[in-house]
Amino acid sequence: MRNFKLLMRGAAVAAILVATPSLAQSRIDRARTAVAEATAKVEAAQTAGAERFAPESYARAAESLRTAKDQLARDHRDSTINEARRASGLADQALAEAESHKQDAMAAERDARRDAQATAAAEASEKAAAQDAAVAAQTDAQAANARADVATSAAQSAAADAAAARAAATAQAQPVATTIETTTTQPAATRSYSSSSTRKTTTVKKKAVPVKKTTTTVVKPATSTTTKTTVTTAPQ
Repeated sequence: MRNFKLLMRGAAVAAILVATPSLAQSRIDRARTAVAEATAKVEAAQTAGAERFAPESYARAAESLRTAKDQLARDHRDSTINEARRASGLADQALAEAESHKQDAMAAERDARRDAQATAAAEASEKAAAQDAAVAAQTDAQAANARADVATSAAQSAAADAAAARAAATAQAQPVATTIETTTTQPAATRSYSSSSTRKTTTVKKKAVPVKKTTTTVVKPATSTTTKTTVTTAPQ
C-alpha cells in the first residue's frame, strides 16, 4: 500500500509537470519529469525491499537513474528521457520481483512455521506415546512379577504337598508293630488227702482195733499268666 502511494505521488508530480502548458512543449521539462518519475519508482522499489528481494533488477534501475540524472545535468535531454524511462521500467520490474519474492518468503515462512508446529506436535505425540508405552511396560512388568510371585507360591505349595505326600507314603510303607497282651487265668485247684491213724492199746484179749481216718483238703489259689505277643503288620 505504501509503495502504491509512492508510485501515485511520482505520477502526480509528473502529471502536474505535464499539465502545465508552458512546460509541456519543453523537452527539458519532459526530461525533468521523466527523471522525477523514475526517482519516485526507484525509491518505491527500495522501500518495498527490492535491494534484498530483487537486487539485480534494483541495481540496474538505480544505475539507469544515475545515468539519467547525469545526462540531465549535461543537458542531454533525449538521452535523459530515455535513461529515465529505462530506470522507471527497471524499478517497476524490481518492485514486482520484490513483491513476488516477499510473498514467496512469507509463504515459505508460513510453511516453516506450520512445519515447525507440525513437528512439535508430532514430537509431543511421540513423547506422549513413549510415556504411555513406558507406563504400559511398567504395568506389564508389575503384572508379570505378580504372576511370577503367584507361580512361585504355587510351586512352593506343590513342593510342600509333594513332600508331605512322600512322608505319608514313607510312613505307610514302614511295618507297624502291634503288641498283644494275652492273660491266662488258672482256676483255683482243690486237693484232698486222706490219712489214717492207729491208736495203740494193750488188751488182754485180742480185739479188733478201730482205725481213724483223717481227710486233709489243700486249696491252691487261682493264678494268672500274662503273655505279650508282638505282631508286625506290613502295609498293604
